[in-house]
Amino acid sequence: MSSKPLEALPLVVALVLAVGLCGCSTRTFVVFPAARDGAFASDLPTLATLVPDAGKDIGLTAAADLSPVAADADATGLADLTPDLADGNTFMTPDLLVFDLPTLLDRPGEPIADSAPADRPSADVWPDSGRDVSDGAANGATVLFYDGFDNGFASKWSTSESSDGPVTDTTDGTNKIATLDASQTEYARLRCNLDGSYFTNINVSASMKVRIDRAPATTRTVRLDVRQDSVTVNIFYAVSATVAANDGTMTKVSITKKVPDGAGNYTECELAAGAPLVPAVAMGEWRTLKLTVVGDTSVKLTASFEGAPVATFTDDCVSPLTATDDTIVPNGGCLVGKTGLGIQVEKGIKASIDDVLVTSP
Repeated sequence: MSSKPLEALPLVVALVLAVGLCGCSTRTFVVFPAARDGAFASDLPTLATLVPDAGKDIGLTAAADLSPVAADADATGLADLTPDLADGNTFMTPDLLVFDLPTLLDRPGEPIADSAPADRPSADVWPDSGRDVSDGAANGATVLFYDGFDNGFASKWSTSESSDGPVTDTTDGTNKIATLDASQTEYARLRCNLDGSYFTNINVSASMKVRIDRAPATTRTVRLDVRQDSVTVNIFYAVSATVAANDGTMTKVSITKKVPDGAGNYTECELAAGAPLVPAVAMGEWRTLKLTVVGDTSVKLTASFEGAPVATFTDDCVSPLTATDDTIVPNGGCLVGKTGLGIQVEKGIKASIDDVLVTSP
């Protein structure tokens, strides 16, 4: 043992050495001196130098990394802060750390427990099949409405008009779904929450899963309508998927708005469109469409496909709009106070719907 005074050694080594001389190894306080103003030094001294401990060496080759780690990280993330001695005794135990754990547990690269989990297949919030709403879908948001059609579409939805095409309760394997068939009619439609029974929030994110079961003879769309009017099915914002003729593929996702045309009729306007889907989505495959609607004097609209934003538009609720037939029509306003949800399948299409979800954005 060197005759060099103990106080001349670095504080870390001094304390460890002192404890080693006392024969204590199971509960040891370790203090790392701050470089400035209480912050941990970025150049902590290496402990590669072996320190005698009753004939045993401390098995550290470098200073423990004390850069910040996440406050709610799993305790196993402290493995690098609790190295074992050669005899299996703990060099430093978490319950005796003299620094503040929440401050330290914010280190880049460590797990952050309150981050939204990855969108994993079969990781369901409401499990009625292996293809339900995943745990990432509603994490961090308030669920205002959900329907997986387990109790049939009529428990929460109604057909819009007597002329609408048939809607039936069907299954996909053991999972219950709803099927809208417009193969012989102009439309097949469903509506709910017209009176705000489920939610009255102005700002919402609404999504649904859709599968095309039969192709139209001409290009048509399948839509999820948001802020649909309680009196007519022809006023709404919507996220729509374009369905190609003959092969029934989904080819693009758009934001649309339907308003009175000023001449006693209603017209649909495409406000924004995402890039073509490459490859196009084949018939028989499930995909998720979502529309986020935020604002009441100016409305920010975001369309998403499979969880990724694909189109955005800000509606000032005043400027005239261009209809799909290229005519200029009145804007129709912000549709404030309208709470209805709608699902619409256009002429020639047969499509199935599942997992309609509305959250606060």
